[in-house]
Amino acid sequence: MRSKRNGNARSILMVNAGEKTGTVRDTYAPKGKRTTWSWPGKAAALILGTALLLTACGQGEGGTAGASDASAKPAGTVQSAGDTAEASGSETPEALYEQAKKEGKVIVYSTSGRANDAAETFMKQYPGIKVEVSKVKSDEMMDKVTKEQDAGQFNPDVIITKEVSGAVEEEMVKPGRYVKYLPEDLAEKVDEPYRTQAEGYANYLEFRTIFYNTEHYKSAPVTNWWDLTTPEFKGKVYTADPLSSPAFMDLFTTMVIHSDDMAAAYKEKFGKDIELHGTENAGYEFIQQLFDNGLVVLKGSDDVLDAIGKANSDAVGLAVSGDVSKVEEKGWSILPIYDIKPKTSVPDSGYLFLANKTPHPAGAKLFIRWMMGEKDGQGEGMTPFNEVGSWVPRSDVKTKNEVAFEDLNLWVFDGEKLYFEAPKVRDFWIKQK
Repeated sequence: MRSKRNGNARSILMVNAGEKTGTVRDTYAPKGKRTTWSWPGKAAALILGTALLLTACGQGEGGTAGASDASAKPAGTVQSAGDTAEASGSETPEALYEQAKKEGKVIVYSTSGRANDAAETFMKQYPGIKVEVSKVKSDEMMDKVTKEQDAGQFNPDVIITKEVSGAVEEEMVKPGRYVKYLPEDLAEKVDEPYRTQAEGYANYLEFRTIFYNTEHYKSAPVTNWWDLTTPEFKGKVYTADPLSSPAFMDLFTTMVIHSDDMAAAYKEKFGKDIELHGTENAGYEFIQQLFDNGLVVLKGSDDVLDAIGKANSDAVGLAVSGDVSKVEEKGWSILPIYDIKPKTSVPDSGYLFLANKTPHPAGAKLFIRWMMGEKDGQGEGMTPFNEVGSWVPRSDVKTKNEVAFEDLNLWVFDGEKLYFEAPKVRDFWIKQK
């Protein structure tokens, strides 16, 4: 049983997926196999304890005193924990390849199946290095890596992961379990916040936004999030279930965090200051009014787009921007909206990290370079991720979308605030159902 890590913070965020292990579990969460993302009902009481535990225990077994300053270190350096292999980020691909051939392989834990495509092209480009990819969900990956490292087993080299409401940053990056790596010769091409401000480099990002049926609407029917609370859309707003997808809940939590923005958007829409009806702020009020207006919650993003996109429907749906790439395959008549007031969404980023004490450091760094598109942005490892509905945050990579990355109207992902606010928002959401 873990005693030095932030066990309570982890138990706030999740119950282990199908594994009965020594991980600290939440007293209030349902026990047994977890098929959905879960937090406790008494979040407020636990948040204080979590904060204290983070202060007292945040470094973890694998961390060092400087690990919590990881995101502040300059580009081209690795924020290491313990005796992670040194990597200045200044190595050339040629030098890395020579060393990587001696190492022989690269082991990758990835949330995205597209890593397999990148691995195939990598092995053709760099013969003599075998890439092994294991597809693992973000939260399950956190548990897996934590258990392995706590047992002294340092198995993966490369981590490709989405966030889990700030838990990746708070529980894996800051303690040094996942290590930021950004090669010096690529850094100048990387857009902020991923160059110096974010927890790590993301080789792509997508987000949750509103989709509409193009057979029914000739142009976007929604320009302000508060449009969805009006009689025009009563019973006609669909969303994937945020209780089973952290990225959907992150959007609603970000609205709560940026409640001043939501209040300003309300006034712009209705011409008067917002009146709260027993809620804490405009973000919570928006969620409450969505439910009062007949919000329909479905299982996943594809279910939402099936519901609104296969007939001449006047309904709209909250789904993943990347799903626009499935239009032909699924037969949907849909388009996403990329400009909604006050902000369209919050990024859902696909981060690349070195694992702490990577067993094949040269191969790991070479593979990350490959997935980043190499120095010129032309490396084939980036190709699977540079698709419609996804953005590569590099200034020298042309997007396939009509809107460039720098023109996206997005809130900044604030992992620390999400980490502590999301349990409250989840509880509020459950009460509305």
